[in-house]
Amino acid sequence: MILEGIFNTIHMLHVNDLQTTFISKKESVTAVDGVSLRIPKGKVVGLVGESGSGKSVTAYSIMGLLPAHAKRTGEILWKGQDLTTLSDKKLQSIRGKEIALILQNPLAALNPVFTVGNQLVETIMLHHQVSKEEATARAIELLKRVQIPDPEKRFYQYPHEFSLGMCQRVMIALTVSMMPELLIADEPTASLDVTVQAQIMLLLKEIQAQDNMSILFISHDLGLIAQNCDYVYIMYLGHIVEEGAPSAIFHNPQHPYTQALIHAIPDPNPDNKMETLPIQGDIPSPMNIPKGCRFHTRCPKALDRCKTDVPIMQKKGDSISACWLE
Repeated sequence: MILEGIFNTIHMLHVNDLQTTFISKKESVTAVDGVSLRIPKGKVVGLVGESGSGKSVTAYSIMGLLPAHAKRTGEILWKGQDLTTLSDKKLQSIRGKEIALILQNPLAALNPVFTVGNQLVETIMLHHQVSKEEATARAIELLKRVQIPDPEKRFYQYPHEFSLGMCQRVMIALTVSMMPELLIADEPTASLDVTVQAQIMLLLKEIQAQDNMSILFISHDLGLIAQNCDYVYIMYLGHIVEEGAPSAIFHNPQHPYTQALIHAIPDPNPDNKMETLPIQGDIPSPMNIPKGCRFHTRCPKALDRCKTDVPIMQKKGDSISACWLE
């Protein structure tokens, strides 16, 4: 069940009933449980929720970058082809070149013993049949594109010689060098200050528009989601609890969790005396998931039914949400 609007177009990625479980000798933990989402061509789709809600595990599940003790079920359709059925070799040919991932910590992704230019050139030559000279020219042009000052000099420098924000720009350049059709950005601005956050988001949006690229933007920051996304999924403890256009999600949220997230945002206007209301309690452990609605232990509007029956996604207002409240 999907709202009309941006989904009347080509779906690049269609995830159906994704479940990801981490299995050990003692116990199993299901971090993603029945997640379904769609990403249309040329659109930015947001996935938002608290830490521990399963957002990053969803991203790694889509990319096929899970540890050996993880089990993934459901469908991950990329242009109609189920990625869960592909061999490692075939998946490797798609990963990076067609679907790319940007992580929240660029320093962890960049190799400290190689220059930025070396890493860019290797990436370009891995994914495109070009000479080293052509790859070098492309790399310098990419550094210009992501607004790295003095790119001819910076090309020969190491990651530790860049600020955190500049390292994130380098990671964007590395990702763009592969010319992906879908970019999964997992909290790409989480470790940056507000000013640099805005610059990075503007850069991503410019590149997305120029290349007609799709983006799955993962964040816990509702402000960034509201400003930059065409469609939004709200995730709580492994479930999607609400989805819709930003106008519906932020102006008329239907699920109590979405409402709580919005009410917890501080108002930057000092003249507005509306009190910020933090969400009560902590997100439960995925090893001890509540029965019924997973949010009922923290929900001020919970009914008796919420404690026993799992709500289904249904149209409410202008969005789709999983809640028993009328």
